[in-house]
Amino acid sequence: MANLLITHGVPMDGWLLTQGHVTLYPGHGQAFSREDLLQMLPTADAVLACGTMDAEMIKRARQLKLIVCYGAGYDAIDIAQATKQRIPVVNIPETVVAPTAELAVTLMMNLARRVPYLNNVMHTEQAVEAFGLGKQMGVSLYGSVLGIVGMGRIGSRVAQIGRALGMQIIYHARQPKPEQEAMGAEYRALPALMTQADFVSLHCPLTPETTGLITRELLFAMKPTAFLINTARGLVVDEAALLEALQQKRIAGAGLDVFVGEPRINPLFSSLPNVILTPHVGSNTLQARREMVREASLRIQEVVLEGRKPVHLLNPEAWIGGEPAQA
Repeated sequence: MANLLITHGVPMDGWLLTQGHVTLYPGHGQAFSREDLLQMLPTADAVLACGTMDAEMIKRARQLKLIVCYGAGYDAIDIAQATKQRIPVVNIPETVVAPTAELAVTLMMNLARRVPYLNNVMHTEQAVEAFGLGKQMGVSLYGSVLGIVGMGRIGSRVAQIGRALGMQIIYHARQPKPEQEAMGAEYRALPALMTQADFVSLHCPLTPETTGLITRELLFAMKPTAFLINTARGLVVDEAALLEALQQKRIAGAGLDVFVGEPRINPLFSSLPNVILTPHVGSNTLQARREMVREASLRIQEVVLEGRKPVHLLNPEAWIGGEPAQA
């Protein structure tokens, strides 16, 4: 039996709560406060972390054997501190791929065909006037150039969908991807991609190298008819420059699921008609969330109960074999 701490009320579907473990769970849709977590962490054997786990919190976790990131991103976890304490950290990178890619393409389609605007019009007295040949023109994805920044799991799935829609795929990554080239995708340096793409979709993790990657210069080099999609992390983009580009119509629009300083966002984004906003819901499908809990459960079983090295280990230097030790 293990002490499990789940920081937020994820869709449990009853599975983890019935495994005979002592589980601290805030209730569906709820979340423990930082103060609550600081009190609970000293007795936890494993944590399913849906938010921040900073150095102070990890230092309190004196018997912790595993941190599971609830998703692919791990920038909210102080991995250096966890490694110092010999606490393995794992993420769940595969389950989030399909829903996040679907959201990126959904934002792309809605921007291209102006769906939010047209929906709003159709709910007003001006609906009749909206009909007519040549009115409410959008743009086609078919034949457009899709530029993907970050060709990992999610970027590759977006490329797959883009190809099915008849889009030309160009991409930027740390190095060319032969498997993508074999399917017709073409590697570009980032400045070239930004100038050539009709849709730029961001799928790189947040690292020191990618923080501020999409600069003002790159944004202002985009086509005035181009759209930016960000389902990666807000800090990948110079947000002030993006706002300026949108206000000045230097680009056609943006679909944003992530923001600097979220959950608070710059209110100026809400005032722009050429922007679609969603509240960081890339992996928010019931199927994906339940599968993420199942994956987390397997990692907890492997490490805490069986002493086996887990897959998707982010800090292999913290693993010393068998039951992880505490510093």
